[in-house]
Amino acid sequence: MRVVFVHGKESGPQGLKINAMSAVVKALGFEVFAPDLRERDDPQWRTQQLLAVLESGPAYIVGSSLGGYVAANAAALAPSQVLGLFLLCPAFDLPGYPLTRPDQPLRGQQVYFVHGRHDSVVPLANSERAARDWQASLVTVEDDHPLHGSVDLICHHLRAWLSQQERLA
Repeated sequence: MRVVFVHGKESGPQGLKINAMSAVVKALGFEVFAPDLRERDDPQWRTQQLLAVLESGPAYIVGSSLGGYVAANAAALAPSQVLGLFLLCPAFDLPGYPLTRPDQPLRGQQVYFVHGRHDSVVPLANSERAARDWQASLVTVEDDHPLHGSVDLICHHLRAWLSQQERLA
């Protein structure tokens, strides 16, 4: 089974969070793939790149910020290819930004949110609405948008969530 990491606008595939989470995922026996999407900030282009990655088979997707939106958008467009979403401060419902919360066929335990209480980029309320609408779990951490102070906690939640997904499969 595979986990695909989708980085945010201001980061890359070798960022602090992705490196830490990749180690957890590999220890659980999953394949890891983290495409480099820095060529363009356009969310639709990034979504198409992710959909191309998913053509080789289904995967769990971990997305941060813009990567969270891209992951959810890909799941809405190709639900059979996305086994679950682990979203970190996803860029949903931002005024003046062409992103809205995509329709989501995945619900409940298939979707997991982590969001920083002190996020000044994406309001916590945006993830609260999405989690409520999708009947998904939301963990709020005492951190800001990059979540760098919560990496260990995020890794703990990712490990538990992936383990649960495998038991449910």
